[in-house]
This record gives sequence, C-alpha cells and structure tokens, in this order.
Amino acid sequence: MSKSYAIYLRKSRVDLEAEARGEGDTLQRHHNRLLALSKQQGLTITKIYPEVVSGETITSRPLMQQLLHDVEDGLYTGVLVMEVERLARGDTIDQGIVARAFQYSGTKIITPAKTYDPLNEFDQEYFEFGLYMSRREYKTINRRQQAGRIASVSEGKWPANRAPYGYRRIKLNGQKGWTLEPDENAAVVQDIFRWYTEGAPQPDGSVNRIGVSRIIRRLNESNVLSPGGKDWTNSAIQSLLRNPAYAGWVRWGNRAQVKKIQDGSVQRSRPRAKSSDTSLRLCRGLHDPLISQDIFDAAQALLRSNPERPGPKKCVTTNPLAGLIRCDHCGRMMVRRTYIKTGYPPTLMCPYTSCPTVSSDCSLIESMVLQGIRKFLADFEQTPLEQDTQAVSTERATLSRSVSSLRKELEQVDLQEQKAYDLVEQGIYTPEVFADRTTELSCRRQAAEKQLEALLEAVSGLDSRVQAKKEIAPAFRRVLDNFELAETAKEKNELLKSVLDHVEYHKTIGGRYRESDLSIKLAPKLPN
Repeated sequence: MSKSYAIYLRKSRVDLEAEARGEGDTLQRHHNRLLALSKQQGLTITKIYPEVVSGETITSRPLMQQLLHDVEDGLYTGVLVMEVERLARGDTIDQGIVARAFQYSGTKIITPAKTYDPLNEFDQEYFEFGLYMSRREYKTINRRQQAGRIASVSEGKWPANRAPYGYRRIKLNGQKGWTLEPDENAAVVQDIFRWYTEGAPQPDGSVNRIGVSRIIRRLNESNVLSPGGKDWTNSAIQSLLRNPAYAGWVRWGNRAQVKKIQDGSVQRSRPRAKSSDTSLRLCRGLHDPLISQDIFDAAQALLRSNPERPGPKKCVTTNPLAGLIRCDHCGRMMVRRTYIKTGYPPTLMCPYTSCPTVSSDCSLIESMVLQGIRKFLADFEQTPLEQDTQAVSTERATLSRSVSSLRKELEQVDLQEQKAYDLVEQGIYTPEVFADRTTELSCRRQAAEKQLEALLEAVSGLDSRVQAKKEIAPAFRRVLDNFELAETAKEKNELLKSVLDHVEYHKTIGGRYRESDLSIKLAPKLPN
C-alpha cells in the first residue's frame, strides 16, 4: 500500500447558506484546513477532488465516482474529508457502495475530528451510522424546504431560483421571499402573445394572426435571442405561451421530478402535470402580469385547438436515412418530407424554420452517402495491413522506452519521499521544509503519472489501430454488399447506422433545377 493520500471536498446545503451570508468560499476554507491537517500528520497529498456540482446520488457526482474508483484500485492509504457525511447522502445503496469501497480496500477516512479505520469493527459501525444520520438529515432538510416553497406559492411569492423570460427576480422588502418585476424582454413576451392571439402587422399593412413557426422566424430574423441565449424553437414558444406567470399567476408542481429504476440505475424525468394532479398548485402572484387574463385564455384555447400530433408508437420506418443526416448549420437532424398532392419525390429538410439550409431529394443524399462509404473504405485500405503493422511495431518500441523511463522516475520519487520522512524524523528537516519538499515531490509524481497515463493510452491506441483495420473494412463492405438487397427502409437504416454515427449535411444555395453547394461529410463509427 502506497503512502499517498487524497482530499475530497464538497459543499453542503449549510455551506451554501453560509456563503449567502458572506462567510467566504467553503471549498477554499475546507481545502486550507485539510491541507493543514495533512501537514500536521505528515501525510503526502497526491490528488484533490473538489466536487462543485450538487447531487443527491453518486451517479450525479462525477468526482465522487472517480474517487471511489481510485479507492477501489488501492491508490490511497487514506482520504481526508471534513466529515464522513460529505461522502454520501444518497439512499442505502449509495451508502453501501461508499462503505464497501473503503472497507475492501482498507482505505482510511481522516477527518479533523476522527480517523476511521474500515478494518476496525467499531470504526466501521460508527462510519455507517454517520452515513445513515446524514441521509436522515438530508431528507429532513428537503421536507422543510419543500414546505417552505409551497407556503411561498400560497402567499403569491416566486418560489423558483430562476425567473421566467421577460422577468427578473427581486427580493421582497421587509419580508422573506422573492417576487418578479418586468425586465428588458417583457415587450418581447407581449409581442408573442399579441401576434399569436390578435395578429401581427404584414408588409401590405394588414394585421393577421400568425402561428408558432412564423413567430419563430420573425424573432430569429430580428436577432432576438431565446431564454437560453440561442435561436428560438417551437418548444420555447409553446412553453412561453403556456406559462400562467405572464397573466399574474404562480404555479408550482407543474413538472415535479419523477424517479424510476431503469437498467439498474435511478433515472429522473420531469413530465408535465395534469390539471387533476394534487401536487399542482396555482395561486395569484404578487407580481404584475405582462398580459391580461383574456389574452392568456385566448392563447390556451388556440393551443388546444391545434395540439401536437406525435407519431404512432409503432410507426414503420420509411426513411433509410432516419436519424443519420444532421444539418451542419443548426445541428438538428434532417427530416423526410413527402409531397402526396404534387407527386414530387420525398426530400430531406431541416425542421428549423429559420435555418438557411436548403432541402434535397432523399434519393440523391442516399446515393451520396453510399458513394462516401465507398471512398472511405478505399482510403482506409490504401495502406497494406502488413505495412501498417510494421509501422505500429516501430512506434510501439519508442513509446515503450519512454514508459520505462517514467517508471524509473517514479521509483526515484518514492526513494526521495522516503528520505524526506527520514530527515524530518532525524530533525534535519523542519516541518515547513518537509511540507515544501513533499509538495514538490507530489507535483513531480503527478506530472510523471500523467505522462505515463498518456503514453499507455497511446500504446493502447497503437494496439487498436491494426485491430480496427481488421474490423472496420468487413463492416463497411457488408453494408455496401447488402444495402441494395435489403427489402425495407428499416433494414437499410440499420445497415447504415451500423457503420455511421451521423452525416453532416450542407446546402445553402441551389434548388431542384439550379446549381447548388450541396456537400456531405461522413462521421463513421470507429473502435475506441
């Protein structure tokens, strides 16, 4: 077991409240305190894991996952943390994962108050009890916060952390809570409701009601950014038109988080609530409305009269290119459009109304994709397998020498680190000099380990290069040999998706009978 230690940092809800009161950066304070603790105990810190994302479970905390992986690999003698509760506040499964990782690897948990040895029966029980109490405290805090939000909604206060588009959040004077006030985008919201319910001025001077697609085009052509700071989309306009906050209401529970187990992990979703759901609350707000109730009701009636029409759940694939062709301008997947009345052949088009991308015949794009696969295969097989294998062997030898050199450097760092411990025990090194020396050696170790990891990945990449040539060529040949023999569009689509991740589509000028700048770029699936 190496004498390496790690530090894990994570903010709690109490820390966030303390920062809001101006008590400084929690992670920095904890970082300094744990470094002082490591210096006091003569521990060599080789890595720090500062978790800055908030997550109830391990699956939503990437650095915690990395820490557990490293602990299971036996990289550390111990992990320094402010309290054991910082490691896990999830359910009993998460707590068991954390406890098992430290117990089976024999990794100690070091806090300013106590050091937990997972191989000690009493420490193990104390550690597991601490995790249990942490989970209980989390649930209590969560219930109190939810109750507070519901009370705020009943009083007409704004309960969410973000204000809807067209508003800004402001603190209420003389009382707890927040409300809303209009911002510089309030006029945009009023225009959207007016265009949708009453009408928009046309070039000929008339005023005609326009739908969602034309509203999107008008806003994007005017360079008005959406709430996300990007171009407007159908879902953004629909969501805005359905938001009762613009009529002076406060709604809570419309999209409550729903958890379910799928493939062994917790999956979260936020489906829209139905009007009959008991968790849905709608109260008159303290903020000023941007539109009247009559305009809002008229917008809801129009939305109900023109509902979204999703395709059947068991629809038949009619497009061999479905889910493959991506617009290179806006990044959206191209869709197939049919012309039943005119009899024109189907085309591929970008579904985004304001996108300048021009459509093309499906058959033309299909032919170009197959031609691109043939060219990719020919270029890929241009270098003989034997010649590529020889080049890989030469490069591997060079990398192997570098790997050996780095491993010798790491052995030298271990010897120097041990010598530093001997010198501080003999009184030759002061604690300050020892800390500086171990920090320097730790930096050297981390740099060498990082280089070693990169070299080993490069060696692994060389190993996969020859293997890729053995696997890719037959897969692409199989697509070319069987594509025309496939009986259905679904079979053709599955063949293309077996070798292609996506295809970038570009065309901004041209038409059915004119010159165009049509081009495509294949993104093949390659082995890791």
